[in-house]
Amino acid sequence: MSSRRSSCNWAVALLVLWSMVSLVVVVVWASWPARVGLEGCQREIQALEEKLEGARVMKAKDLQAVERELKQSRENQSRLQLQIEHILQDIQLTNLSLTDALLEKAMLQENLTALESEVSESVSVQARLSQERALNEAEIFALQVNLTSEEHQLDSCMALRDASHSQQVAADSKRKACESKSKYFHKHLESCAVQE
Repeated sequence: MSSRRSSCNWAVALLVLWSMVSLVVVVVWASWPARVGLEGCQREIQALEEKLEGARVMKAKDLQAVERELKQSRENQSRLQLQIEHILQDIQLTNLSLTDALLEKAMLQENLTALESEVSESVSVQARLSQERALNEAEIFALQVNLTSEEHQLDSCMALRDASHSQQVAADSKRKACESKSKYFHKHLESCAVQE
């Protein structure tokens, strides 16, 4: 904006300077009859006046062009100002979105760290449970072996009990047989004693 205004001011200054120089030249030529004749001076004066008029017209056109450019420049400046305000609003919104995204990223990072800690703890718990399961399985196997051994011992004891019971029954039978024989011998002895 300032550079355009400066260039317009320079253009106006140059036009004014040129007009003044033209007037000086006209005055010099008009006051110097030794160089040219009166008719030549009049022709030159007329030509200079025409040039001066042309310069005035050009100056007016240039001023109009400068004013149009200034108006266009102001309109462009207003439009650019609006665009800058919109861009600043967009930047503000982008900064807010970026801040929200950074906060969300930080929260996600914390959640990820917590999840990694939980996973690590779960892996440790799983390893401990696997170790305990292996120990429990070994203990169960040992208990199964002991149970099988106890079952065999129980079967052996039951067999021994059955054998002992059978031997007791046999001993009772033998005792009864012996008692019967003893009674028989007593009766026989008594009968022998009576006969004597």
